[in-house]
Amino acid sequence: GNAGNDAAPLGPERPVGGKDKDTMKQRYRAGALLGKGGFGSVYAGVRLADNTPVAMKRVARERISSWVDGTRIPMEIAMLKKARSGCSAIIQLLDWFELPHSFVLVMERPQPSQDLCDFIRKRRFLPEDLARGIFFQVLVAVRHCHSRGVLHRDIKPKNIILNLATREVKLIDFGCSTLLTDTVYTKFSGTLLYYPPEWFRYRFYLGRPAAIWSLGVLLYEMVCGVLPFRCCEDIISGQLSFQRQVSLECQHLIRWCLCMYACNRPSLEDVFNHPWLQTSPAPGDSSTNTAATPVPATNTADSPLPLTHTAAAPTPSTGSEASPTQA
Repeated sequence: GNAGNDAAPLGPERPVGGKDKDTMKQRYRAGALLGKGGFGSVYAGVRLADNTPVAMKRVARERISSWVDGTRIPMEIAMLKKARSGCSAIIQLLDWFELPHSFVLVMERPQPSQDLCDFIRKRRFLPEDLARGIFFQVLVAVRHCHSRGVLHRDIKPKNIILNLATREVKLIDFGCSTLLTDTVYTKFSGTLLYYPPEWFRYRFYLGRPAAIWSLGVLLYEMVCGVLPFRCCEDIISGQLSFQRQVSLECQHLIRWCLCMYACNRPSLEDVFNHPWLQTSPAPGDSSTNTAATPVPATNTADSPLPLTHTAAAPTPSTGSEASPTQA
């Protein structure tokens, strides 16, 4: 995504200065290029002391548009430090270095892992039970960020990595992040097709409802295998249709997150408490629950109708994740 040119005070968790290049070379060895983009380059690396796999992200100084007010610390480093403890679903910043022309961020690198974008593409779309477990962990990560005063602003499959052995999720790439406030944001930062309609209409947005919108886009992309909107005009029109069989509960949650008006979208706790996230599959049942036939496009301008079709009260999840608690 694109980073906005925000600056904000950090508060009490001001990080100490980064180390120099010689120290970096004593501690880490960079290897193969993992990815490259507008944000910079990410390399596979190892921590020399114990051969722990790490990811080393190099960002050119001139590419950094968002700095902490009153310092020359990139916002990405400051926000990672604010969010890093207390949540395993957020990528951990292990170290950082300030070099003459760039910053290098050293982060954990789960093995074996794959980003959610490639994970979805390989399978074309995800069964709801699999999507539910991934989505729950992303919600946990986002709630933790918000509780620490961090707004990620670029929630999408490319920025979620999955440990292929454990199916544990990590939210990565805080390059577009900033401090979470209750006032409107007027600078774009992130990925266009995950942005809410109010940005395209009014050129401003509130942090929390914008995050909920991007979570709705993410969930749709997981269960349908494609983006719900192909262009800005589609986002503004709010026409949403499901190309695959998706359960009514899942459709309801997606439509609620993708309400045209920010005030009609659920809070994070509303999402945690939604019946679709409380559904527990029968033992050995890998099929999606209450699958419905694809439905025609409808406008999401109004709040979706309440769920009335479920015959029995939803049972709590029996998975290994902890039950969601109030942040």
